[in-house]
Amino acid sequence: MLKNKLNVLFITVFTLFASSLCFSLPFNKNLSDDEFEKLQAGEIVIHKTPSAKNLCLKTDNKLVLKEIEEIKELNPSYIAEVIQVRPIKGNEDIIEKTRAILVDIPSYVGIPYWSVQHKRYFDLYEDGKIISHDKNGNEDKIAAMLEMPPIGQIDTDIYILSNDDFLLYKNTNSNNLYYKKIKCISKKNMRSVIIIFKDGDNFILYGVGGVEAPTLIMRKRIETSFLNRIKTFCNFVFEQL
Repeated sequence: MLKNKLNVLFITVFTLFASSLCFSLPFNKNLSDDEFEKLQAGEIVIHKTPSAKNLCLKTDNKLVLKEIEEIKELNPSYIAEVIQVRPIKGNEDIIEKTRAILVDIPSYVGIPYWSVQHKRYFDLYEDGKIISHDKNGNEDKIAAMLEMPPIGQIDTDIYILSNDDFLLYKNTNSNNLYYKKIKCISKKNMRSVIIIFKDGDNFILYGVGGVEAPTLIMRKRIETSFLNRIKTFCNFVFEQL
């Protein structure tokens, strides 16, 4: 009898302890228990969310909140999050390493992308060129051209801000995008954001991509193609660190 009571007490205390660990991370209940466990184990979690109102990030960091609000203002039809948690200890140079990856636009070429439609790998981008690069202190403003099949040329504005404990990367299309001569995404309506920030003893690696596009025309094609490409890029960056 006493043994059973002790077992129940142990399970209750352990459950409460595990729950407190989960919710000590800067995320809300939009993540499942399984996703929380994966984050604690250091895994990359790809979280598809129904709308920008249901993003899982929960933080008081004003720089992070500003970017989240911009995504919410876009109110994208298709949106997904890519997340990883890493301890600060042993990852002290993560900001510098990430920035080096993100400013190297030509290195985007050759990122492997799994096509759901064709059931094989393709290059995420077939070409990548820097048109202009304006660096001012800890800020980088880059105009780039990326060639992404089946859409073709994407003119993109890239903004990077970094310091010792924070990194922000924003990628926004500056031209209209077409699929089989049909306009599917207007300029500035496809955005991807990568943020790295400190939270307690951890670095939070957070990527979010959103596309504002027709929900009736080409819905399945846009959802699978564009969101998978955004997720592929964020996942690629996190795996290089």
